[in-house]
Amino acid sequence: MTSTAETAPARRQLGELERNLSHALSIHSVVSTSSSFAQRQAAAQLENEQSFTKIGAGACGAIFAQDGKSLVMKLAKTTGQELWNDYSMHTLIFEKMRACKAEVQVPEPYFFVPHDNEDYFNKHPTLSEAAKDICNLPTNVLVTERIIPLPQITRALLIEKYCVQHLQQAALTDRANRDCIVRVYLGSLKGRSGRRFFSLRNFKLHLNQLAELDMDLGTIASQMAKALAIMHWSAKTDARDVEFALGSSSHKVSVSRKSYAEISKMPPDSFTGPPSGLSEDFFRRTTELWLLDFNQVRSVTFDQGGVEQMIDAFKVNDPYFPRPLQDDQLAKTVWNQFVESYLRMAGSILVDHERQIQELPRRFLRGIIEVEQSKAAGNQT
Repeated sequence: MTSTAETAPARRQLGELERNLSHALSIHSVVSTSSSFAQRQAAAQLENEQSFTKIGAGACGAIFAQDGKSLVMKLAKTTGQELWNDYSMHTLIFEKMRACKAEVQVPEPYFFVPHDNEDYFNKHPTLSEAAKDICNLPTNVLVTERIIPLPQITRALLIEKYCVQHLQQAALTDRANRDCIVRVYLGSLKGRSGRRFFSLRNFKLHLNQLAELDMDLGTIASQMAKALAIMHWSAKTDARDVEFALGSSSHKVSVSRKSYAEISKMPPDSFTGPPSGLSEDFFRRTTELWLLDFNQVRSVTFDQGGVEQMIDAFKVNDPYFPRPLQDDQLAKTVWNQFVESYLRMAGSILVDHERQIQELPRRFLRGIIEVEQSKAAGNQT
């Protein structure tokens, strides 16, 4: 299933644009910014505002961000249980990721507000005002940590690299492009530039584009693989319709950030907060790989039925994960790196289980390979 002898492709010689973009998108890279977004968030924090901006929508609900805080409110569009399932599975996966020390970041799930809690909407009139033309209020609300958009300098580099020249100025000034996180498609080689329509909302970078930027594909594949193994074998879910994206986090300062050793070396009455003077610093942002969207995730059993459910979820999801049996050498290498990390994490989780359960992760991977074999056979007929 995997070949450990295979090595990654030689590193590319990048131009200045590609080199800067690669650095900006690299996991754990830190960017200092004085963008209008950062200034608006800082002003809202200082003035203790409660203003909300719509930043996205899907079949399950509409998403509003609270200015000045790393908070989003997902408001349900329907009266079903989808948002409660989102909350439940989000919390389960968040807890398991932390317990397994996963490198992938998961937004912290804070709380759920049922639609009949009138007090919450009475205390947040600006949220009601922002949502009144989009959702039927009152409605269920899920409050979570916000994935902060990639900073302005990164967005400008993305536009310069991937947007046709005559649309670049419009893309730079389009307010919707401020809400930019980048979906990572390791299972697709179909990325291309120069499309007639360009948007940084739900922007996707495919494997071939990530390779052109000389991104650390081994690290990305490994982090995704470990996250999937945790969702399968620790959280006991199918991971259906989850997404992986590059986004930012703000620099948050705890009450006692400085150690005693540091404080003892300072003159009395020294300022020890962040340079911005705020408890949450939007001027200093770190790029992270984030895992999100849990409303379609379902529980599984540790048997053949559960494995088939995992395979089906993998098959119908967007191509975030690498795919087996590809002709492209890079795709083969990334798949093998993915498999190695997936099996290592699954093995550590299931180490105390009986042998027949320990064999299920390999059965899942064999099922994925069989899906690709059937697809290839169908294309040849």
